[in-house]
This record gives sequence, structure tokens and C-alpha cells, in this order.
Amino acid sequence: MEKVPSFVYQVRDRNGAISRGEIEAAGIREAAAKLRDQGLFISSLRPAGESRAQSERKGAGGRVRRIALRDLLLFTRQFAVLIRAGVNLSACLKIMEEQAENPLLAEVITGIRRDVESGNPLHQALERFPKVFPSIYIHMVEAGETGGQLETVLERLAEYFEREFMLRKKIIGALAYPVVIAVVAVIAVVLVMVLIMPVFVEMFTEAGVELPGPTKVLIAISNFLSAYWYLFLFLAVAAGVGFNFYRKTPQGKMAIDRLLYRMKIIGPVVQKTVVARFSRLLATLLDSGILITTSLEIVERAVANGVIASSVAKARVNLTKGSGLAGPLADTGVYPAMVTQMIAVGEETGELSTMLNEIADFYEKEAGYAVEGLTAMIEPAVIILMGLAVGVIVISVVMPMMQLSSGAAL
Repeated sequence: MEKVPSFVYQVRDRNGAISRGEIEAAGIREAAAKLRDQGLFISSLRPAGESRAQSERKGAGGRVRRIALRDLLLFTRQFAVLIRAGVNLSACLKIMEEQAENPLLAEVITGIRRDVESGNPLHQALERFPKVFPSIYIHMVEAGETGGQLETVLERLAEYFEREFMLRKKIIGALAYPVVIAVVAVIAVVLVMVLIMPVFVEMFTEAGVELPGPTKVLIAISNFLSAYWYLFLFLAVAAGVGFNFYRKTPQGKMAIDRLLYRMKIIGPVVQKTVVARFSRLLATLLDSGILITTSLEIVERAVANGVIASSVAKARVNLTKGSGLAGPLADTGVYPAMVTQMIAVGEETGELSTMLNEIADFYEKEAGYAVEGLTAMIEPAVIILMGLAVGVIVISVVMPMMQLSSGAAL
């Protein structure tokens, strides 16, 4: 008798309590359905005996695939156009496979096409590539296949990814210039301290000039950097690795997200960006006919911010008890009053997704303005700090040179 596969899961119940266990099912979709039938919300689900990393690699040639958001956007837009033109699913995938500029994406499309040609639904084929297609993508495609609206769903996904891409591009573009200035300034100061200062030190030593206090301090720093540069390099690498490791832990991610969310200068940018993402995600899912509880579960995983994810989890638990969405979100104290008020109006009028789209439009613009304001603050601050550093170096060098000139004149 053939053994029934087992799957390891982590779920939350209606009260938010987390539990782990193992369930038998013919496939991962059946296992997920069994858990949802019990009123449980799935956090993770994978075959027993398979690690999380192995699960993520499965179906992708043994390597984790990461596709850029731009490639995913173009794939979705092309897919929607071909489906709208009446091309059958297999032929659509074959065309996109041949036209894909990214070889990794082409390989992924090949795997999807083979699954579809074997008789599997499209959403199941997409599930094999969790690093490429986020949960929102898979669930919306499933809803589109079930309702016969795959073309509409793909168009909504393309619009969502396009807005997300433009928002990221705006933020990165605005912050790139001040970051480059800061990096160049640090490199310039370090090079002056390590390469140029020792020349002046040797000259002052040979001349027997009595060095003033600021110059002695600068020389001490220069000597230390020259002698122990490898220590600074090691500490920088260790700090980066340690921070990255801490950021990937649940506690570390939540602590960092909470800190960024509450900071005076960076906080407004983070708040407006994640509120816009939350609103757009939820609106897109609801417009595709996905139940609000399932939509909130997807948003919790996809929003990429621990503060918002935690608030969504609390709201989802209260929602299953019969309360609305606006009240529990307001109780978390995470969202601006305007957001929860508009959500309340949307619930009362039956236009929740419309209101969420309005919120997303507003906060995407606000995030752009906040980034511009932050950039306007960073640029002069970096220039001032760079000027101060150069000024200190120049003064520390000029003072003993003036003494040297005075001694020569006498």
C-alpha cells in the first residue's frame, strides 16, 4: 500500500495562538485545505523531512531563484495581454519562455509550462517557485482560475506590481544621491588620513616643530588607521554579517521594523510606504474575490514589515470573532486616524476595496513627498559634515606649517 505523504505545518487558531504539527494528505493543496477547514490560518507548510531551505529550492533546479520585480511585472503584463488576445495557456507560456530576457525567468516559465501541460492548474505550477511568485500572486491566480477571470486578475496583478515598482524606484532614486555623497566623503577622509597625513607627519618630525593639540590628535588617529586598518575592515564586515543575521530572526526583524517605524526622521517615510503597501495589497486581493480573512492572512505575510504584520494578525483574529476591520486596526495605534476612518466608511458603504485604493493612492504620493523632504535634509547635512571634517584636517595641517614658516623666517 502506498504511503500517504506527510506535511509539517505551523498555524494560528482564531485566538492567535501558534501551534505546530504534522498532517497526512495526498498533496500540499489538500493539506492546506484540511487545515483551513479546521479554522486555522497557515503560517508555513512543507513536506515532512524537508527543511525550509529545501522547500524553497524545490522545483527551481536545486537553487533558490530570485527574480527582480521588474521582470515579474513584465511577465505578468505580457501574460495578461496574451490571455486577453485568446491565446491558450500553454502557448502563452511557450511564447514568454522564448522571449524572456532573463535566463532564470525563462527556466522558471519552462517549469510552469511543463506542469500546466501535465494537467496541473496554473496556481499549483506557480506554487513550485515560492521565491519568484509571492503568496498574493498564487492566491489571486487561483481565484481567477476558479472564477474564469484569469485575464482580469493578471491585469490587477500587473497594476499592483507596476505601482510597487514605481514607488521603489522613486524612493531609491531620491536616496541614491545623498548616499553616494556620504560614501565618497567617508572614503575621501579615510584616504587623506591614511595616505596624506603620514607625509606631513614625517615632514614636521624632521623639522622638529612643536605640534599643537589638534594636530597630535589627528596624527594619532592617522597612525591608528594606518596600523590597524584590517581591524576596522574586520569589524565592519562582522557588524554587517551580525546585523544581517539579527535582521533575519523574528525578534530582530520586529525590533528593527519597530525602531524604523517610530524614528523621527526616517519614520514618516517608512510609515507612509508600508501603509500604502498594506492598502494596495488588501484592495487588490479583495477586488479579485478573495475572502477578507484569507486576504489578511496573505497581507500579513507579504507586507514585509513586522509592525504592520503584527497589527494585521490582531485584526484578523478579531475579525473572525465578528468585529469589523477598522476598529481592531485603530486599536493597534499603528495607523493614522484617516486610514482607519476611511476603512470604517468603506465597510459601512460596502466599498472597502475602493476606499483602500484611495488610501494607497494618497499614501504613495505622501511617501514620495516624504522621501523628497528626507533627501532635502540629508544632502546639506552630509555636505556640512564633510566640510567640518575637511576643515579640521586643513587646520591641523596648516597650524604646524605656519609655525614652521615662522621659524624659518626668524
